[in-house]
Amino acid sequence: MKAFALLAPLAAILSISKLALGQLQHDSIDAPDQGPGFHDVHGRGSKPNFIVFLTDDQDQRYNSLDYMPLVNKYIRKEGTEFTNYYTTSAMCCPSRVSLWTGQFAHNTNITDESAPHGGYSKFTEQKLDDNWLPGWLEAAGYSNNYIGKFINGVTQSRKYAPKGFKNTHWEPLVSPGIYTFYDPIFATNDGPIERLTGKYQTDVISDKSIKLLDDLATNKTDPFLLVISPTAPHDEVWFDKGRTIFTPPVPAKRHEHLFKDARVPRSPNFNPDDQDKVSWIQTLPKLTQDEEAQLDEKFRSRLRSLQATDELVERVIQRLEDHGQLDNTYIIYTTDNGYHLGTHRMYAGKQTAYEEDVNIPFLIRGPGVAKGRQNDAVATHTHFAATVLRLAGLPTPDHLDAPSIPVLAQDDRNAASFQSETFAVEFWAGAFMENKTFRSTQNVYKSVRVFGNGNNFFYSVWCTGEHELYDLTKDPYQIHNAYAKTLVKKPYLIDRLDALLNVLRTCKGQTCRDPWSVLHPIEEPNGGNKGGPLKKVRSLKDALNKSYDDYYASLPRFAFKDCRNYYDASNELTVPKSPPQEDL
Repeated sequence: MKAFALLAPLAAILSISKLALGQLQHDSIDAPDQGPGFHDVHGRGSKPNFIVFLTDDQDQRYNSLDYMPLVNKYIRKEGTEFTNYYTTSAMCCPSRVSLWTGQFAHNTNITDESAPHGGYSKFTEQKLDDNWLPGWLEAAGYSNNYIGKFINGVTQSRKYAPKGFKNTHWEPLVSPGIYTFYDPIFATNDGPIERLTGKYQTDVISDKSIKLLDDLATNKTDPFLLVISPTAPHDEVWFDKGRTIFTPPVPAKRHEHLFKDARVPRSPNFNPDDQDKVSWIQTLPKLTQDEEAQLDEKFRSRLRSLQATDELVERVIQRLEDHGQLDNTYIIYTTDNGYHLGTHRMYAGKQTAYEEDVNIPFLIRGPGVAKGRQNDAVATHTHFAATVLRLAGLPTPDHLDAPSIPVLAQDDRNAASFQSETFAVEFWAGAFMENKTFRSTQNVYKSVRVFGNGNNFFYSVWCTGEHELYDLTKDPYQIHNAYAKTLVKKPYLIDRLDALLNVLRTCKGQTCRDPWSVLHPIEEPNGGNKGGPLKKVRSLKDALNKSYDDYYASLPRFAFKDCRNYYDASNELTVPKSPPQEDL
């Protein structure tokens, strides 16, 4: 049986975008089967508490967690670390919104740090707090509480709490004191501004968190969510006559002397002599010795600034234990996005789809979570909402773009309810290097990551028409762009990856959770052979069966019309497949 006979070749495939936009019938996804012991792990009939430590721009690839002994002691060794955990948009505001809504940025339409395409004003204008994790928890009887950075755009005139926090404790950092370590500005429950010049931000957050935790712990009946979000290790940000100035993060004075010999790891992709990235990156000059030295000092400043966060984690967990609440609490440590330091000649910053910017820390401890374990199951911030709901024993809305992470020791990560072989990373807001004059309007891309069954691919399409392909099993530092060579030698692989990206670029809900069901909506004879057993295509490995080559070769390609620094669905389209020589 020819695979391309399963669907009408071109006309039907042009409807992939419509299918991915959610016009398929969505199935409701209730909480997956947690096994008979699930409710017992945190007390039968009770709901667990959640404490979330959410840092800002913390790296995974430069091993900053290794410099945090207390996080290692209290969370890493007492819980599970997910090593393949990602943000799906490498910028603070879109990433944080995806974490709380469980949706990709193309569904939230929060794609930048500030108006008109992002920030707190756009978040509230779009009423995203009508349908998000804090609201679902509140409806189930949770007391939701927040201290620290939420997203950019919380100002002295726009400091009101979003839904889910209006009736409890909402204490955000407020502009222009969000990114100032010794001049933080807070507002509690839309009340008076509290400016604490001379006080160290993380220590203030620590004191506030302990006081709030003491209040929460006195109520033994209502479960709670407590989010603690210091801005370390983010740069300090200052505003001067329309200019935005970045300076290295400032440690507490007691930590200024630490890590004098630390420097950015000199991995193979650090300031390379040669590289074959897309054009705007490829043409970057090599960093000078002075710039490398600046990056090393920034690296040390970042590590030093995280030490107060390390102490904060210990203090909160010990106080939780004092109140007898530790055994009934899930403690999560993560960040909003990663950070590059000299990768591919890029000065400090984020915003690309490369591993340094999107692979981020995620640690969890709590009832039923394995201790001292690393787990390489694929997960992203879009999985976070479903994960918390599942651990709380609550149903999961069917519009979420990702399922729960298999965080419990008893979980079978290969179960259909946990399958997340692939996800998209997307970006529209251009690029800049912090505290540099460099700007690029060509950092607009859609990319897809595929893990599992021996595959580990990164494939991207850029607004310039350029492509990248990396096999991270062979090239973990993304040094050699294999797109052109693969297009000639293994065009069938490009066909599959591009088709997958074509689904994920506009997916919603079920189509994000199972994109292969769009490309293969029915069970098919195994291997395309008539009379063979029926098999559902669930992975790239399944889709790589040779019998599907003609089908995938018939599909159109994904492309941008031009480089627009905001999300515009009409700017993203499918185009007829070009001959190989034109692609080259």
